Amino acid sequence: MLKVFSIILFTALCAFAASPTDMDSLFRGKEYKPQLNSSLRGKKAEEAAKPAPASKQAKSNSWFVLQFEALADFDAAQRRRDQLAASTGYTINVVFDTPFYKLRAGGWSSKSEAEDKARELSAYNISAFVIKVK
Repeated sequence: MLKVFSIILFTALCAFAASPTDMDSLFRGKEYKPQLNSSLRGKKAEEAAKPAPASKQAKSNSWFVLQFEALADFDAAQRRRDQLAASTGYTINVVFDTPFYKLRAGGWSSKSEAEDKARELSAYNISAFVIKVK
């Protein structure tokens, strides 16, 4: 009776088994690389530093960036910066603000645009929040 029950249980488990997930590929030794939308690719640091055209500056002088993390250790911040740059495609800046090294990227003149990018990244399990820097 136990043998019949175990066969039925095994058959049921096989029938309802889910398709492989991203976690399964990690266990097989494959690296997980999310495919990001091309609109998530950030501007280079030189392009981000350029001021907006005069018509846009008249509307708002504010500047918003995404902050990913704040770490106390410089070496850990450098390692995490490299990981975030690889997974997001952004140029990640390390900003020292006592006592933390803050990982920031992007640059938008509108808070709603920055929040939209943060929401898009959250779909890939990358947490970021909007900071007003100017």
